[in-house]
Amino acid sequence: MGGAFVAVASDGSALFYNPAGIAFQPGFRMQMDTLFVHGDFRFTPSQAPNGTIVPPGGYQGFISPQLLMVPNLWMTARVSSRWTVGFGSFAPFGLGGNWTNFQDGDPADTKFVARFHTTRPKMESIWMQPTIAYRVTDNLSVAVGGALVHTHVLLEQSILNPLEEGVVFGKQLAPMIFPGANPTMAGSIIARLLPEGRSRFAATSNNIGGNLGILYWHPRWKTRFGFNYRTAVTQHFQGKASFAFTTNYALKPLAGPDTFAKLFPEQDARATFPTPGTYAVGVATEAFGKNLFALDLQVQDYSRLRYVVLNFTQTVNTATPAEARIEYDFHNAYAVRLGWERPLRFATVRAGWALDGTPVPEKAVSPLWPDSTRLNFDVGASKMIGRKEVSLFYQFTKFLPRTTNVAANANLFTNGDWRSTAQLFGVAVRFRKGAEGLEFKR
Repeated sequence: MGGAFVAVASDGSALFYNPAGIAFQPGFRMQMDTLFVHGDFRFTPSQAPNGTIVPPGGYQGFISPQLLMVPNLWMTARVSSRWTVGFGSFAPFGLGGNWTNFQDGDPADTKFVARFHTTRPKMESIWMQPTIAYRVTDNLSVAVGGALVHTHVLLEQSILNPLEEGVVFGKQLAPMIFPGANPTMAGSIIARLLPEGRSRFAATSNNIGGNLGILYWHPRWKTRFGFNYRTAVTQHFQGKASFAFTTNYALKPLAGPDTFAKLFPEQDARATFPTPGTYAVGVATEAFGKNLFALDLQVQDYSRLRYVVLNFTQTVNTATPAEARIEYDFHNAYAVRLGWERPLRFATVRAGWALDGTPVPEKAVSPLWPDSTRLNFDVGASKMIGRKEVSLFYQFTKFLPRTTNVAANANLFTNGDWRSTAQLFGVAVRFRKGAEGLEFKR
């Protein structure tokens, strides 16, 4: 239904969209669904280092693995005429990409041009949320849930960019390699003679989040109104940073075989990353025959994500800095979602559409954030088999074309044309013991 579910909230996934909906779900219910995601991201740089071989149609990035499975679990139980409890395990934030179209030993002119920004980002954030809902009146409910939020991140990229940090590093080496030479000129020369490095940061974080929902049914209008708030969560990652370097490079006879391994040792590292709070309102009406129409409006406060700082722990007699700071300056994201549902003789059919605005400003568009405003088109159907309901659904996501031209990103080669699509396939199985639908006073 395009994600327009804040005021519908008629199954276990209400624990994500609007937990107040479980107060009107009688009996015991359990639901499991799995989403399979396949993405195709393409980038054609507007400029590249001299001699670079850009693949026809640009570089291809893809969701890693190419078919990613995202499972969810929902359970609810009515414990009295007023109280209902539930538990959900779901992933509201995540996915990952892979732009690594090369081996580290490949010639530089065949490698992904933006590799010094990012080659492989990945994030998995899992909420485990117990929830309690209270039926204030026959047609009004509220709910609150607390959640343990477990998140894993992985970030890989090339380092010692000969146009960026390689020059800075070269200036530091200049007095040793070219004594008496102009350090600026010598640094630029040395930067092109350095090995290419690869850095990898992997870490986990555990924190607390929460969810609040309100749902009201207006019987005369045959219309529901819903509100949902999911808290922002600041992730404090603790993990490891590791480094590797190409083995054949011009300065090897002077630098020695172990120099760069000693300058960039594996070490503990920390990072802080906020995920946004979500505010959503919805209306759903059954006033038009057997049809159910739904509309949601959503805001996510991505403006919290101004920058990310990676802190290293081994900074004495090494080349790793105390911190590496990346500026993002995200803005808030807005979404509009429309959904439709109609029961037929053989099944219940659904369709939806959504406009998801991107929070990513032009300067932050990159292999890490290959994002733009998205259009989602959805279809699905459910079939009752005894007490079980089986659902199938499909979503096609079109990322609006985006062209970036930011002077500060020229040496990272992230300027150019970004073209992306994604396809999502899903299956859900729901078991219920009790009446179907929502139990309003009509």
